[in-house]
Amino acid sequence: MNTYLDIVRLVFEIISTIVIIYLTFIVTKFSAKPKLKIRFKNGKKEAEFVAGEKATLKLYVENQGHWYTAKPAARKTALYVNFPPIFEPIEIRYGSTLEKSNREVKIGKGGKKYLKTEEIIYLYHEELGEEIEIDVKMPKIEGRYPIEIPAYSEEGSCGFQRLWLKVVKKSDP
Repeated sequence: MNTYLDIVRLVFEIISTIVIIYLTFIVTKFSAKPKLKIRFKNGKKEAEFVAGEKATLKLYVENQGHWYTAKPAARKTALYVNFPPIFEPIEIRYGSTLEKSNREVKIGKGGKKYLKTEEIIYLYHEELGEEIEIDVKMPKIEGRYPIEIPAYSEEGSCGFQRLWLKVVKKSDP
């Protein structure tokens, strides 16, 4: 009789475990926040520019979702593009046809200069992402500098990306 009860208990534990795993998966799926991928338009995390010159950074932002089935939309997304103090950001352009822009450079943590997009960007999984262009004057000093981009949406924080700007001297022809 003890073996019969042991078998019933084992079956009950297996069924309970499966139900708990399923419910956890469902809760995780519906409570997930968007996950954005931010890269230079060529797909890389580093780009090279000439020291002392004005350049246009071309970024591409997409909603990549999570490895499990959660793929929440990022609604009313805002990006903060932070540059080291040595840079001179000029303007950020965004929107479907880059029709929106912001020239208000603000000073943030650690003296970093940043430009912000308005909270109007909507990013859905498996749809085309958004292109963003930033005009910035490069420093005269060569080096490899980070730009840091936190992203926030109506759903909360949806990612942070560090991209690299390699500043080099102008090559002679």
